[in-house]
Amino acid sequence: MSALKNYLNELIECINKNEIIAFDNHPVSFKIIDQLFKAGKKITVISYSTDIIKYVSKYTDFNIILPNGAVNSAFHVISGPEVIESFSKYHINYFFIRVPYIYKDDFYQDIPEIADMQKTLNQNSEHQLIINRPTFLENLPGNQYIKVGGF
Repeated sequence: MSALKNYLNELIECINKNEIIAFDNHPVSFKIIDQLFKAGKKITVISYSTDIIKYVSKYTDFNIILPNGAVNSAFHVISGPEVIESFSKYHINYFFIRVPYIYKDDFYQDIPEIADMQKTLNQNSEHQLIINRPTFLENLPGNQYIKVGGF
């Protein structure tokens, strides 16, 4: 666990004030947000996750970029074509992405609504960091999975 904590501390040191950081909804995202706040890094957060947006607005003084779109209460996201349009306007320094699947060197999502947003954030990000432990697929059956990025 100390190796993970050291890695997180090193990562926080690399992030500078005024950078735009994108977060997917995952417990590690909340930990990173807390660490950035404690370190006094005044960043801007961009996310389609209503949980991330709520947390950042309640517990930090970070700037937040809110995308246009409709709230999907089932997935706790803001979604729709307007979100993609909003995200494509920004140069994002880091994207902390939660991907459910990896096949070879590519990341895959199985929820089309989220995949489209992740693709856009991934394309507009300098650095992408996977924050979860995805399932490694042995093959890609049919059209069940949507590629959102890669190594």
